[in-house]
This record gives sequence, C-alpha cells and structure tokens, in this order.
Amino acid sequence: MKMRKRIWSSLVLLSLLLVLSACGNKAEVGMNEISLKDLEGKLDNDESFLLVTFSASEEDVEKSELVEAFDKSLKKDEQTAFYVNFDGESQDTLDQLGEKYTPSDYKGDVWEPKDDGLVLIADGAVMKNPRETLLSQSLIEGTANGDDGYETSFMEYMDDIDAGIASALDFAQQNDIELSY
Repeated sequence: MKMRKRIWSSLVLLSLLLVLSACGNKAEVGMNEISLKDLEGKLDNDESFLLVTFSASEEDVEKSELVEAFDKSLKKDEQTAFYVNFDGESQDTLDQLGEKYTPSDYKGDVWEPKDDGLVLIADGAVMKNPRETLLSQSLIEGTANGDDGYETSFMEYMDDIDAGIASALDFAQQNDIELSY
C-alpha cells in the first residue's frame, strides 16, 4: 500500500513537472522578446514566425509605445511574434545576420535587421513581404520625442501596423508557410 502511494505521488509530480516545462517553452499570443542568440537559434532550426526588429534605446522604445502597439495588434488577431532590439549591436554583426538569413535568390536585396521592422521568417529565412513595416531608429526617436512630422505614440500608427501584420499573414497563407512557435 505504501509503495503504491509513493508511485502514485511520483507519477503525479512527474506529470506536473512535464506540464510546467511544456508551458514555459510556448510563446504567448502577442509580442515575445528574444535575444539575438535565441533568434539565431530559431533561424538555424528553420522555424517560421513573425519577427519585429529595431534598434533604439529602451527609453525611446518605452516612450513611443512601440512594443505595446504591436502587442495590441497581434492580440486582436490572436497572433504571436517575436522581437529583438539590436541597440548596442555592431553594424558588422547586423550585416552578417542579414546576409546569412537572406535567401540567395534575393539578389542585392539583403535583410537589414536594424531597419526592416516587421518581417516574415519562413524556414529560417527572411521573406520579402509585399508590404514593408519599417522601424528606423529615427522613426522611433521622433515618435518617442513627439518631434514635428511624427505621431506621439505607435498607437497612432495602428492602421499601418495592422496592415503590415495582415500582409505578412496573407503572404504566409498564400505560400503555405506554417508558423511555428
């Protein structure tokens, strides 16, 4: 009787640990921050997903509500994306990243992780989307600081963000790209 109780308790504990570890690996709906190293791992594993990249100070990202705007748009459609802020990374590192993960048939049109913003990754390579959602450092800074010619928050760019995400998802569907998270 004692042995059965121990086995049963061990099985319950093991099941709970498996469930908890599986939950920790699944990306949530909305924006999910990842590191450059984790991004390269996903790319090297030939995964397919939505990716938002930019390079700006954490203060400007916060003030501009960049992540929150993309998060809101993604959650509205129950979609998931990953984002990386390349602030502090060298231009050489970003150039190498762009060259390595741009398909060879995109002659002369190399992915620019620092500026290209929202991109669709298919089987570990950056796809040319029909609609661009650029996120240059000057756009983020101008929005964060409320400079002339810029909105005061990325929440005011929601139509463009929604359209960019919809375009990337349509492209994925038309090309039978199954997103993996």
